[in-house]
Amino acid sequence: MGRRALKWLWLCLCLIWPGLAAAQVLPALYDVTGVAGSDVLNIRTNADANSVIVATLRPDAKGVEVVALSPDGKWAQINNAETVGWASLRFLRKQNRPEWLALEYSLECSGTEPFWTLFIDPPVKSAHINTPDEEGPEMDILGYWPGTAMQPTAVVQFASDDKNAIAVLRGQACLDGMSDQKFGISLDLFQQASPEKPGQTLHGCCRLAPWAP
Repeated sequence: MGRRALKWLWLCLCLIWPGLAAAQVLPALYDVTGVAGSDVLNIRTNADANSVIVATLRPDAKGVEVVALSPDGKWAQINNAETVGWASLRFLRKQNRPEWLALEYSLECSGTEPFWTLFIDPPVKSAHINTPDEEGPEMDILGYWPGTAMQPTAVVQFASDDKNAIAVLRGQACLDGMSDQKFGISLDLFQQASPEKPGQTLHGCCRLAPWAP
């Protein structure tokens, strides 16, 4: 490669690197900031200060899950109880914690057909699956493979005496089919067959659990 080509390559990298460095991995947890103690942060139907207010956040609210940003980067899409809406990013500060892809904190996942919940707790290396008919045993996390911003897929393997499963987590928009909420992590859960039960593949969505450093 000639010197001129190298100069052009270096110039291109310098131009795009700030954008790459500023890219945010979502979902992520944020805290409300800059709101007066007697005021609230409005959650609106759209990323627009004139749209309808559907809910509010306390001025000291913490652990607000942001699942997407508006194209202009000024608004954050969040889930609040059973409501999904947009809040001004100006009043939200990202928590100082690892990206979810690092798999260093807990995830709460769920799905339907049949209804089930999965709790993955990497800090204590455990997980468990529950259904309306059965509260699953605590399973040990045998291994996990974190993702990256460029490859937003992570994998967790866990097992108990009679269960063996692999969870594939992807950073992408997800709907649970039960509510209007929008999630930022989709899940494919592969359960190995046992003498008592056939193998099963489940699909669902995950949210970030509150995190204590």
